[in-house]
Amino acid sequence: MVTELDPALWYDTTADSDTLGRRTAQAMVAGRLRVEILSGVIVPGTRLLQTKVAERMQTSTTPVREAMAELSAEGLVDLDPHRGVIVHRPTEDELHEVYEMRSILDPVLMEKTVSNITEAEIARAAALAQRMDSESEAGAWVVLNSQFHSVLDNAARSPLLATTVRNLRNRSAIYIAASLRESPERMTDANSEHAAMVESCRNRDVSSSLEPTRSHIGATVGLVTRFLQRLETGSAR
Repeated sequence: MVTELDPALWYDTTADSDTLGRRTAQAMVAGRLRVEILSGVIVPGTRLLQTKVAERMQTSTTPVREAMAELSAEGLVDLDPHRGVIVHRPTEDELHEVYEMRSILDPVLMEKTVSNITEAEIARAAALAQRMDSESEAGAWVVLNSQFHSVLDNAARSPLLATTVRNLRNRSAIYIAASLRESPERMTDANSEHAAMVESCRNRDVSSSLEPTRSHIGATVGLVTRFLQRLETGSAR
């Protein structure tokens, strides 16, 4: 069962009705495809036809095209000039490049978050962490994971660094999903790490926030490397 996520997190609710309707449709298409890709329902290498997606989701091709561009920016699909829209294939080289940068930048951003986060932001992060703790579907969990970290990223009050890390985190989503397929119990460990991050923010304790941040990165790299190596040999489930 795919969790329904809050549409207000995807579009500007202050827009005019026509624009809002288009963005609502785009958010719906992007949200459903995002969860289907991250949960493995749509596998890497799949070609996505705009007309077929529009028909399945009962909308026009315009919001589908806009949703495809959104997912491309997140690294979930590739826009091939000859084949169209293709679900992105994770690679070991990309995995290590993304996480090498994150291993440097994530701890720096987390230090700023602990120092600057407000009580309201702590409450919002805690609520998302609680939702994740009760979520068992991998694709929906990964989307909630992105929302949780966005709250912490924004709380750092360092917009350029936060944007850089968020771009890397978007690129990481497909790898996080792969790590959960390799080791479903990783979700439980990650939930514990999220709780530790929230508690560190409450206590304004920079040093205790860094261990769960680094564990997050290291565990994903190890599991996904193993998953991709088995994928190459045809033994991945």
